[in-house]
Amino acid sequence: MTIRHLPGVFFLLFLLASGKPGYPSNTPKQVPQLPASLQASVQRTIASRPGDLFLVLKNGLTVLIRQQENVNVVSSRVVVRTGSIYEGDYLSTGISHYLEHVVSGGSTKSFTEAEAKERLEKMGGSTNAATSYERTIYYIDTSAGHWKDALDLLLSYVSESVLDPQQVEREKAVIQQEIKMGENDPDRELWKTFIQTAYQVHPVRNPVIGYEELFVQLDRDALLRYYSERYRPDNMVVVVAGNVVPNDVAAFVAEKTKNFQRKSSPPVVLPQEPLQVGPRWEEKTLPIARLTQAIVGFPSVKIDDEDLYALDVLALLLGDGRTSRLYSRLKDKENRVLSVGTSNWTPDFVQGQFFISLTLAPQYWPGVLKSVEEEIDRFKKETVTDEELAKAKKSVIAQHVFEKETVSALASSLGSSYLYTADPYFDDAYVERIRQVTPQQIQDVAQRYLSMERRTVAVIQPETTRETLAASEVKPEESSSLKASAVQTHQMQNGLKVLLKQDSTLPLVTIHLYGKGGLLLENLNDQGISSFTASLLTAGTSRRTKQQIDQAIEEVGGSLESRSDNNTYHVSIKVLKDDLDLALDILSDIVQNAQFPAEEIEKKRQETLLAIQRQDENWQFEVLQLFKKNYFQHSAYRNDRLGTAESVQSFTREQIQTFYHRMVNPHQSVLAVYGDTDTSKLLPKIQKLFGSWTDRPLSLAPAPQETHPLKSDRVIEKKSEKSAAALFIGTNGLDIDSSRKPVLDVLDAILSGQGYPGGRLFDALRGGKEDLVYVVGAFPFYGIRAGFFGILTQTTLKNLDKVQEIILANLKRLREEPVSPQELENVKEMLITLHHMELESLDAQSQSAVINEVLGLGWDYDKKYPDLIRSVSIKDIQELAGDLFSYTLIARTLPENPVEILPPPPPKSDVQTP
Repeated sequence: MTIRHLPGVFFLLFLLASGKPGYPSNTPKQVPQLPASLQASVQRTIASRPGDLFLVLKNGLTVLIRQQENVNVVSSRVVVRTGSIYEGDYLSTGISHYLEHVVSGGSTKSFTEAEAKERLEKMGGSTNAATSYERTIYYIDTSAGHWKDALDLLLSYVSESVLDPQQVEREKAVIQQEIKMGENDPDRELWKTFIQTAYQVHPVRNPVIGYEELFVQLDRDALLRYYSERYRPDNMVVVVAGNVVPNDVAAFVAEKTKNFQRKSSPPVVLPQEPLQVGPRWEEKTLPIARLTQAIVGFPSVKIDDEDLYALDVLALLLGDGRTSRLYSRLKDKENRVLSVGTSNWTPDFVQGQFFISLTLAPQYWPGVLKSVEEEIDRFKKETVTDEELAKAKKSVIAQHVFEKETVSALASSLGSSYLYTADPYFDDAYVERIRQVTPQQIQDVAQRYLSMERRTVAVIQPETTRETLAASEVKPEESSSLKASAVQTHQMQNGLKVLLKQDSTLPLVTIHLYGKGGLLLENLNDQGISSFTASLLTAGTSRRTKQQIDQAIEEVGGSLESRSDNNTYHVSIKVLKDDLDLALDILSDIVQNAQFPAEEIEKKRQETLLAIQRQDENWQFEVLQLFKKNYFQHSAYRNDRLGTAESVQSFTREQIQTFYHRMVNPHQSVLAVYGDTDTSKLLPKIQKLFGSWTDRPLSLAPAPQETHPLKSDRVIEKKSEKSAAALFIGTNGLDIDSSRKPVLDVLDAILSGQGYPGGRLFDALRGGKEDLVYVVGAFPFYGIRAGFFGILTQTTLKNLDKVQEIILANLKRLREEPVSPQELENVKEMLITLHHMELESLDAQSQSAVINEVLGLGWDYDKKYPDLIRSVSIKDIQELAGDLFSYTLIARTLPENPVEILPPPPPKSDVQTP
């Protein structure tokens, strides 16, 4: 995984997700007394607050530990201070990213790659690694009982990797595919274009993944040398957060790294980026782009600069959120952009960038750029109002409260704060400094930094020119790749339906096999068996072991997934075009010959039990599950797809095999193969591989009808260990076959903005005068003969009743008042554009077509959808709102230890505003 950049607003969230519950930010820091057994390994101890332990071992390794006793999860990570800017002799090769691929999960002196995978599977949880400009991160999130296992793996990765030759070569092929895919990603291309235009000398201008022509020259000897130079204990930070005893963790790390010694290595000296003295502009055309995407940037500051805080607040006011100046003008009032956002990116290694990101139809680009300049000029000429400033500050404070519920976020924040500033508590200081920002400071930084004479503009344009689009008045959705080539449909004698589409834009093929499955095939005694069975489809066949399947896919740089959801099961594979035959052979083997080895069943059982155990750590899952259990009385949708601990414990191999033959059979399945392939030659291959796949047609009893179970208003509550309250307001809904689905989609967009942070609810709860929530969203759930509409949010206990009242008032307003023609038109345009953007990739088109076919909508439903949305009327909306929104079921989770938002300080008396 490659981190391309960490812009200011995202960086802010990254840092603010910290804070020790129960210990305010002004708690005095002390140097704790260490046990005698630990003192001999420690060079120095960093002052900390109760529950934290920060120290530096004698080998130079920094260890940051935060105790969180109220959870059963631990997040462990090792951060290496190296990335693409520190590659020295290997600059621009992507060696940091390459090394991360090989080191993460690879063979070490203590265990092989296969043994590492087995240990991770036993632990459960999640693991990954990432490389950015200045650092490489390895992490494992798991249950508290496995913290030693997690640290043992991570420390072995970074201190004793053997860089196995076979793994080195395999990962090179994987990364080359990643490079090619990245070159066809408009978002990545836009950032790359911008960063290479904004920086002329500093190595940040080079892509983290490297240039392919340089990357391919790297060999194992280069990796060994770089690993020895950069992976030193004095160049690393270990971070652990969760339910641990800090002294025990420190002692374990010290013992595990006692032979991991300091090394002398010459420092990497970074060149100074020259001052930008004139405007810069770079524009590119991409065949796969559908809309114009642009970044307008200005040289900013490093993270240690005093102007950081005013610039961050300026970014919030200018373009972050529905009520920001740019969003309000360009999106709400003029409807000329699909999206707009502003960030202040402030790294610690180079002067950062204050930038505006835009996505819009090509014909609007010149005028929108002019509007951006006008809004920036307003900040230079006028001071912001006290009300605007207070709202921005409150937003930061709210994020500080709401973004600290997971130990993973705590560990991330702790490590980032220390690495960027050498202060583990930087996040607390950051919030305090934001409180002190004045209107005059914002005007001052706008005047000094946002100079049009020093701006950098990067633009990605679709292949169709702006002039052509303007002249033909083509809407963005009409250039969709849905019209690029026809989909061929075939019905095989065994019942399997096949969808084929030839598209040579990229040299890859995406394969999706979907069929009816999920909750609807389960009963009360086998809850979760669909998900359990589907996840084991790749665990071995009569022809291949699990390891052989994994190796075959990984060696060609492909991906393989199998799972089950509410209504379907699926197996999906993505490979380069030359590996299509291998992929189809593996898929046909999986669906016809899955064996479900006993040892793999037990591994999956333990993994699933752990996943079930930690599900309600997520506040959204917790409150939604509370709603579903009380809304559905008969439908299987009241259950969770993972099942219960009791049901999962009871699954036998014979039971799984029986369910496999019931669910995975050709009569209810659809196979889609899209990509760079000759479809005339492909069909005979499919018939040969899948023609002998037979099973009896599935007989399903009609599902219970539960789209309108609510006949009165109800409220249900439960206590939660979380620090904030969660609210889910649900109403009656529609099933997946309903002809009124497009109407409900429009209703949803009116309320929630659908894919955007917007809509009436956002305006009422966060974007208008109120700032009561950090997140609010709505969605329709369309099931088989069942459905609901729901609104989800999180807030403080103090504000919960007020938030609930506002949401209910908005539902009532839709029942009683017609929407305006302009609002309806804006929402329709947004939905249609979003629909086509979601289908921009071939993989998304393939997956959507096959799901629609399985669920009875037809594979070509996506083509019909824009016209269905256009046909929705004001009357349709009010009638459906009256039908669905008359009764509500409200689910509320209430914090046992609530945390309220601190108010911002009053405006300074000496600040004058117009």
